[in-house]
Amino acid sequence: MSFRAVATRNTAALSTTEQKVMTVLLSAATSSTTAADVAAQAGTHESTVVRLAQKLGYRGYPDLRRDLRADEVNPALSGAPMRQESGADLASFVADERAGLERLSEFVPQSAIDAAARDIAGAGVVYIFANGDARSLQELLARRFRRLGMVVVTLSPQAKDLAERFVPFDSTSMLIGFALRETPRMLPALIAEAQRRRGRSLLITDVPGAQFRPAPDHLIAALRSADSEYRTLFVPMAICYALQLAVYHLDSERYHAVREDIDGLTRMLGGTDEIPLRP
Repeated sequence: MSFRAVATRNTAALSTTEQKVMTVLLSAATSSTTAADVAAQAGTHESTVVRLAQKLGYRGYPDLRRDLRADEVNPALSGAPMRQESGADLASFVADERAGLERLSEFVPQSAIDAAARDIAGAGVVYIFANGDARSLQELLARRFRRLGMVVVTLSPQAKDLAERFVPFDSTSMLIGFALRETPRMLPALIAEAQRRRGRSLLITDVPGAQFRPAPDHLIAALRSADSEYRTLFVPMAICYALQLAVYHLDSERYHAVREDIDGLTRMLGGTDEIPLRP
C-alpha cells in the first residue's frame, strides 16, 4: 500500500511533534531513509518516529518503509528534494512546486472537493477565517465566491471584530478556515461555535493525517512544497480554485448568468476594460 494512502486515512490524533514527523515522511523520506534520519529532520527523537509508525497501524518503522517504496514507483509523486539541497534557481523552484501540485490529487480526491462544494453552494452566507500568510488565500477565495454571486464574510483574527462579523452565523451558513503549518488559536472555538449554531464547516490544511478537535464537516489536507522552511501557497491556492470550479459546475447556467450580471453592473457603474500592454 502507498504510505500517502495510509496517512490520508489516518484517524488517530497526532501531537505537534508527530505532525512534524508526518511532514518529513510525506515530503522528504524515501524507502532508504532511516528512522534516525527522519527524527533528525523533524528535530525529535527516533522513538517518536517509531511511535508514529505504530499509531498509523504499522508494527514498526521497517513496515512503514515498505509502504514508502510504493510511493517511489511514480517519481512524479515522490517527495521532491529539499529546496536548500536542490538550489534556489528558477528551474529547481519550478520543479519543486510542480511536484507539490502533482501530488495534490493523491491527497485530495475529487469527491472531497465536490462534497464541500455542495455545502458551499447551499449556504446562505459563507464565512472565511484565516490569519498570517493564509490571509491572501482568504481574499482570493472570497473574491472567487463573490464572482459566483455568493454573500461572503471575511473574518479577521481580531477577537472583537471577528465576534461582530460572526454574530449572524446560523444553520444556513458555512465556515471555511485555513490551518497552514499550525492551527490558529481561535479556529477550534470558531468551528465549535459554528457546529453549535448548526452551520457547516470546512478546514483546509497542509498537514495530512492530522486530526482536529472538534472535527469539521469537511477536511481538505494536502502537503505543500517539500521544503519545510519555505512553503509557498501554490497548493492551497489550487484548492481554492478547485472549490470555485466545483461550485460553478453544480449549476453552470445560473453562475454564468451571475457573471454576466456582474459585468453589466460594472459597465453601468463606469467600469472600463483593461488596456492591453503594447510591446
